[in-house]
Amino acid sequence: MRAKKILKVAGLTLGGLVASLAVSSLVSYQMGIRNSDSRKRRAVRDARDKDNTPDSYKWYTQLVKQTWFIRAEDGIHLAATYLANENSDKTVILAHGYHHAHEQMIPYAKLFRDLGYNVLMPDARGHGISDGNIVGFGWLDRRDYIKWIAEINSRSKTPQKIVLFGISMGAATVLATAGESDLPDNVKAVIEDSGFSSAQKEFSYRLGHYYFMPPFLSTFVSLMTRLTGGYSLKEADIAHQAANITIPVLMIHGDADRYVPVEMMAEIKSALAKQIPSESVEVPGVDHVGSQSNDPQKYQQTIANFLKQWVETGK
Repeated sequence: MRAKKILKVAGLTLGGLVASLAVSSLVSYQMGIRNSDSRKRRAVRDARDKDNTPDSYKWYTQLVKQTWFIRAEDGIHLAATYLANENSDKTVILAHGYHHAHEQMIPYAKLFRDLGYNVLMPDARGHGISDGNIVGFGWLDRRDYIKWIAEINSRSKTPQKIVLFGISMGAATVLATAGESDLPDNVKAVIEDSGFSSAQKEFSYRLGHYYFMPPFLSTFVSLMTRLTGGYSLKEADIAHQAANITIPVLMIHGDADRYVPVEMMAEIKSALAKQIPSESVEVPGVDHVGSQSNDPQKYQQTIANFLKQWVETGK
C-alpha cells in the first residue's frame, strides 16, 4: 500500500509538472511569438509616439510616400512604405525590431535620405499592416526581404545599389537575408545594429531576464513555432547563416544592452568569412538600439564612412 501511495504521489507530481510546463510554454508562445491584431495596432502607435522625436515625425509626415505590396513565398501579403530620393541610384531597405512597425525606422530613414538614398520601410510579417500573426524572428523574414529586393529591381528605372539595414530583430533579418544563396548581385552591403546571433538563444535570454521563466522553455516554444509558423527557433541560427555572407558588413552594438547581450555581436563577427570586409563598433554605456539617439552625428558619420568605402566607390 505504501509503495502504491508513493507511486500515486509521484504520478500526480509529474502530471502537475508536465501541466505547468505546458501552460508556461503556451504563455511564452503567446507573449513572444503570436502577435494579435490589437497588439500590432498598439505597436504602430508606440512606434510613432515613442521611437521618434517630434521633429523626425514631422519631417516624415511632410514627405510624399508610396505604399508597396507584395505576396510572400508562403502567400502572406506584406506592405512597405517607399520614400523616393529623386534621381538616386542607391536604395536602403530598413528592417524594424521585434513587436514594432516600420514607423520605428523613421529616424534611420532620415539618416539615409540625407545620405542620398531611396528608402524602403517594410512592415515585417506579423507586424504593422502586413498580414500574419506569427513573428518570423528574422528567419522567415529573410525570404520576404529577397522578395522586397526583387520588387525594387523590377520597379526602378535606374539600376540600384542596395543596402540592407536593420535594428534588433531587423538586424537578424538583414544578416539572414545577406546570407541567402540567391541574394541579387546589386545588394552591396549590410548594416546591423543590436542583432542577436540565434533566435533560440535570444528567446531563452528574454524568458529568463524579462519574463522570469525557465530559459529551457524556448525548446517547447520552438516546437510550437514549427507547428504554427513553419520554422523552429533553433533553425534560426543567424550566426551560422552569416557565414554565407559575401558582402561587407558593419555591426553596431551598445555594450550596456540589456535585451541582446553585446557578446552576440562577437559571435556574429566570428562566424563571418575572414575575407569579408567587416567592421564592428561597440558603443560604451549604450543600451539596446540606443547608439543612434545617443550620438546621432557620430552614428551617421560611422555609417557614411562605411558606405563611402564599400558602396559608393563601387568596390
